[in-house]
Amino acid sequence: MRNRTIVLILLACFLFYLVNSVTEDSDEDTLSLAGSRINQSFDYYMTLVDSTQFNTAGESDYRLQADRIVHYPAPEFAILDSPRLLIYDGQSGPWFLSAAYGTIRQDFERGEESLELSENVVVQHTDNEGRTHNIYTNELTIYLSSRFLTTESEILLESPNLEISSLGMTADLNTKHITFLSEVRGRYD
Repeated sequence: MRNRTIVLILLACFLFYLVNSVTEDSDEDTLSLAGSRINQSFDYYMTLVDSTQFNTAGESDYRLQADRIVHYPAPEFAILDSPRLLIYDGQSGPWFLSAAYGTIRQDFERGEESLELSENVVVQHTDNEGRTHNIYTNELTIYLSSRFLTTESEILLESPNLEISSLGMTADLNTKHITFLSEVRGRYD
């Protein structure tokens, strides 16, 4: 009887150890993967992502690449590391957008997905005449279906012989119409 008691105590200790070690390992995996930016459990992640979105005519609409995407279920959003977005434009060259980080979420007010880019955001476009236009900022949101950009951060637009800085901007990539919001300064050479 005494041997059975000792065996049961040892078995209980061993089971406690196993349950405790599995719980600690899964917590460590979540923290190391999600990093310190999000304190929420993720449901999946992908590395070295390369995804192409097609329009209704079957043509490439945009291509999204990222070093890593971590998806969170409630509320639903995804965090991207080193996102790179290539938006195809049948009328002229494509638009390139890149940043250190990004967040994809559904914008229910606009009825479309948005990609919020942050840290070292660069927007680049080469027009039909071969001129390259670059926009630099720290934060920028692009609505993927409508191809509409917006930011309230400082921006710098550089084109050949032209430099414009502004606090805030909106841009429609379909019409190539840019609106500078405030504190606009320009230099033309």
